[in-house]
Amino acid sequence: MINRASTFMDIPYLFQTLTTYNPRAFQTQTITSILLKGQNTLLRAPTGSGKTETAIAPFLFAKTFNLDFPNKLIYVVPLRTLANSLRQRTEELVARWSQVHKLTYPVVVTLQTGENPEDPRFEGDIVFCTIDQMLSSFLNIPYSVGRGSANINAGAIFTSYLVFDELHLLDPERSFTTVLKVLQQVKGISPFLLMTATLTDELASQIKSVVDV
Repeated sequence: MINRASTFMDIPYLFQTLTTYNPRAFQTQTITSILLKGQNTLLRAPTGSGKTETAIAPFLFAKTFNLDFPNKLIYVVPLRTLANSLRQRTEELVARWSQVHKLTYPVVVTLQTGENPEDPRFEGDIVFCTIDQMLSSFLNIPYSVGRGSANINAGAIFTSYLVFDELHLLDPERSFTTVLKVLQQVKGISPFLLMTATLTDELASQIKSVVDV
């Protein structure tokens, strides 16, 4: 087990190793908040600014240096096409990282959508899934497995690092509201990161009042 303070000093170097570029201030701050301070975080940053890399970094750093952090990352997005593209980007990040830092076990990146149901029980190390797959699993009515196995997916959610990307694309009256209920339940159990390119101050305040990020 390594000292968390020494890891903090190395975050810019580790991030550069992972991505080939130095982190922006918001990236270092977000990674530090999640990984070293144990704080749930709401990140608002423009499209193309490196939110995905920011989300993946704490998980890979923790796994490499044996930090106290969940062994699974569930990355939730609103669109199937986005899940596919982010999965490919993440596989490239993992491959680059693995060339420098030898992990005890390979990091397996999987996809679970209605179109590509390759990981119905959320067994990968990093699982990209659509919001419907995640919410149905959390509610114990998963689309991907039978009712007899429903608790497997719900259990995976409660023991994972959760990332919700592109929050601004969720229906504010339906899926967004349900996500807030999920976060209320997992708060203090599963660390989570909420990411968006644009979010109204009203919705941001609603998130903060409900889950205290």
